[in-house]
Amino acid sequence: MVTYRLLLVLKFVGVILYGGGLIGGFAATVPADRKRAVHAIASPGLVLTWLAGYLLTTQLILPLTELWILGGLLLSLVSQLALVHSVSRGRRTLGAFAAAFGPLLLVLGLMVFRPTWALVGR
Repeated sequence: MVTYRLLLVLKFVGVILYGGGLIGGFAATVPADRKRAVHAIASPGLVLTWLAGYLLTTQLILPLTELWILGGLLLSLVSQLALVHSVSRGRRTLGAFAAAFGPLLLVLGLMVFRPTWALVGR
């Protein structure tokens, strides 16, 4: 049980790092600071989140093919790609922010409600 709680804390730290890097990637005014926020904070945060999430699935004996897990992986990747694209192109538009932040909100919904494939057919 202690391992599970520690993994939850690690995942939370990863999510905080990713969110902070995402905000920093759009809030910073100097392009070098924006790139640093994305590549030195958000990207390692996402890796930590994925690693802790994988280890949590092993603790809970959950298949990685669950709808909410696959959706979370895919949407977090979409968010990361949109974030990296906006920083590499120097875009700080509302649309670029929505493209990076929107999938992250959807991931939050998937992690909270945990829809399964059984619900898809209904």
